[in-house]
Amino acid sequence: MNRKQRPNSLLKPFLFLAATLLLATPSSGAALEGADTGWIRMRTENGIVVSRKDVAGSPFLAFRGEGDIDEPLLLVGSVLVDIARDREWIDSLVESKLLRTVSETEYITYTHIGTPITMSDRDFVTDVTLAIQPIEKRLDIQMHSVSDPTAPTTRYVRGELMRSSFTLTSIDGGRRTHVVAEIHCDPKGSIAAWVVNRFQNDWGYNTIKNLRTQVRKPDVAVHPRLKAVLEEKGFFN
Repeated sequence: MNRKQRPNSLLKPFLFLAATLLLATPSSGAALEGADTGWIRMRTENGIVVSRKDVAGSPFLAFRGEGDIDEPLLLVGSVLVDIARDREWIDSLVESKLLRTVSETEYITYTHIGTPITMSDRDFVTDVTLAIQPIEKRLDIQMHSVSDPTAPTTRYVRGELMRSSFTLTSIDGGRRTHVVAEIHCDPKGSIAAWVVNRFQNDWGYNTIKNLRTQVRKPDVAVHPRLKAVLEEKGFFN
């Protein structure tokens, strides 16, 4: 399939993007229990909870997917930091590359997303940070757009990732991983906010589903840099 014929993956952003225009945003739902009660549960399917949230001052909704993956945290995290293989599981991703390394737990990436022929492609320059909580057996991956001198000059519309995150928690004695994925994104350009919100309805579900598929591939291996960071922080103690 020609990439210009694919769905508008910009509206199913980063980390990272799969949704359908046929599914309208629900006007109501069940509020999630817990400290952050702003999340509204939209549906639960195949053990994946999909939610949305209004963000003060923004016309764009935030979206969330939450579910378990039957693989250890190190392997799941390895998929998320393996930029070279992003195209295997992020829909309509044309290019993803590391721009520079800031530290062992921070780096800057560039991502180019293909869109339908009637629209301009989008790209993102993103700061990615890793935070390890060894006692809680948790890995937090936080992402947001930045301006960076190493970013390429392109003809594409540069979108803004206000905030995106993956929170991985080791469960069942390290055999499985609980994943919470969140995103709040402005694709910029002339796309109406209601269209963006409608397209992103399935982002949380498809993100967890695609991650489950990718991590089961037989050639997916532990990422040495992530393993070294986890070991240094005492995650395996």
